[in-house]
Amino acid sequence: MPVTDDDERDRLAEDLLRLSLPELVDVLRRVLPAHQEAGSFMSSALVLAQVSQPSGVDPVHGHPSTELVAWPDRDFYDGGFGPEPGLWEQGTCPGCKVEVTSTAKRAFCPHCGTLCQLT
Repeated sequence: MPVTDDDERDRLAEDLLRLSLPELVDVLRRVLPAHQEAGSFMSSALVLAQVSQPSGVDPVHGHPSTELVAWPDRDFYDGGFGPEPGLWEQGTCPGCKVEVTSTAKRAFCPHCGTLCQLT
């Protein structure tokens, strides 16, 4: 059943705001892949990304770092989200070469699904 009015979306947003970052990432892992589009010329997927820029750098002229948020390997972590409370593990996906970040050292690339070993 679609959420149809602002009050319902506000309630859903309030529920999401109560989640820790690892829990929020896990919820979005369950939702975002459902919004993939496979076209004859191009495919696209909705993913979560983190954009970082050092404090004091002009956001208009600076060069931020953009990393896709990788989904923790929950089987490896016995159903958990990894040891980190924040997105502190980074690396490059060995499959598609995008930069990724996660709460876990073992995480799946949200673009191609490859298992990434992050540091």
